[in-house]
Amino acid sequence: MNPISSLVFVLLLAVFPTQIFCQNLIDQACGYTLYKSLCLSTLQSDSEAKSAKDLLTIAKVALKHTGTKAREINAEVKKQRGSAKDEGLKQALTDCAENYGDAIDRIQDSTVALGDKKYSDVSTWVSAAMNDADSCEQGFQDQSVKSPISASSTTFTQLSSNVLAITNHL
Repeated sequence: MNPISSLVFVLLLAVFPTQIFCQNLIDQACGYTLYKSLCLSTLQSDSEAKSAKDLLTIAKVALKHTGTKAREINAEVKKQRGSAKDEGLKQALTDCAENYGDAIDRIQDSTVALGDKKYSDVSTWVSAAMNDADSCEQGFQDQSVKSPISASSTTFTQLSSNVLAITNHL
């Protein structure tokens, strides 16, 4: 074997096991979740997750995406609240903005707890954030109006569930 072929072979051995390990770590983490396809699509699209060396990093990335979704929903709720004409819808959106504001705070608390490896606190805070999302959706039902963010709320809840499942294996 010539020296260049040897070098290419060694480089391939060095690079591919890392990629295989990281993909297997993502597969392993998502295998714990109820929403595996969402987990896979979320983590496989994230460079930090793709280069993760441990499950803790995977959990941090999953939590980061959950927080991002909560902020997106909160911004959408505030935008829609500004243009809502129906008083019931406006009230539900007002309550929902408060609920998602709380959810964002709880996800931030979870991020700190995860960094401190206080996994039971992560579970408490993420579960509370999920309750905030449920309260938001309940507000639309209480006002007898259709939720304009139902699909996004479902995604947020599923992302949160995935964080809980991954964290439970740390």
